[in-house]
Amino acid sequence: MKKNIIVLILLCLLLMGCNKDRISVPPSLKEQLIVSHIKESKISFVNLKNNEITTNDLDYRITAMQKLDKNKVVISGENEEYLYSLDLINGQLKKIFEVGKGVKDLLYLPEDNLLIFANSINNSIGFINLNNNKIMAEVSVGNLPISMAYNPKKEILYVLNAKDSTISVIDIDLKKELNKFSIVERPNGIFFDGRYVWVGGHGSYGTLNKDVYVYDPERGEEIDRVEVGTMPVDFYGDNTSPYIYVICHGSNNVFRINKEDRTVKSSIEVGSNPYDIIGDTQNIYVSSIDGNSLSVIDKSTFNIERNIGLDNGPYLMILGEANE
Repeated sequence: MKKNIIVLILLCLLLMGCNKDRISVPPSLKEQLIVSHIKESKISFVNLKNNEITTNDLDYRITAMQKLDKNKVVISGENEEYLYSLDLINGQLKKIFEVGKGVKDLLYLPEDNLLIFANSINNSIGFINLNNNKIMAEVSVGNLPISMAYNPKKEILYVLNAKDSTISVIDIDLKKELNKFSIVERPNGIFFDGRYVWVGGHGSYGTLNKDVYVYDPERGEEIDRVEVGTMPVDFYGDNTSPYIYVICHGSNNVFRINKEDRTVKSSIEVGSNPYDIIGDTQNIYVSSIDGNSLSVIDKSTFNIERNIGLDNGPYLMILGEANE
């Protein structure tokens, strides 16, 4: 009997991978931060009220996360051929779309019920119609697409191609690349402010970049540079404040920039190697990979409200239920 059990386990591992199909989810996602880890294959739920942490093991490291509604998150995994759905009520993990390895970013357009993915191996952008759960199209872009920004008024997608240092301009309705223009070398992080595209990055080899580059996507021209810290890599901004927030993982800073005149108003230091930044109406949240911490920043004062310790390199973040 024992031998048969061992054989069954080996078959499961070899043929099916014994993929984890359910994780532990807190009973309420009110003021919970959903966090992936880069140093281990894990996902955590961080209670922002009492700092309680629920951590789950996964079979892969998460490379992208996107919330569809209050009950569902879509994730991609390192070396996984499929996108997975995570049910935030019962914790069920389920394969939903076969998209190939290499998905580095996900974007959801609720008005069209459209899920968009950036595949960094295929060098393509894919479009999934969630009304019928079918992949509508895949559009070829530049080399190593890793992040996207959306222009809702013109239904245009801006794709940052890291390896050839370009931005692809894609018409979402036509599913077609309209233009491509050159940007800063070794770029990382993209943000659309309603008119211009902001880009961060590492800069050319041998010279560490300390600027945020601002481009006119209509003409594909650089129109401004804003000096910040070393290696700006990600942005956050919304309609509740006049600021764009930038994290710099070389100097461990968050910068607050006025989006109209593009002047730096203030900066604060966070944990070592900050990687992701998100927010709600009250706070900004920053994950720091090497600092093993999450920083909660008060929007009104731009002061750190608290730091929450979280092991294994906190990486990507999603809010369970945002403060309104």
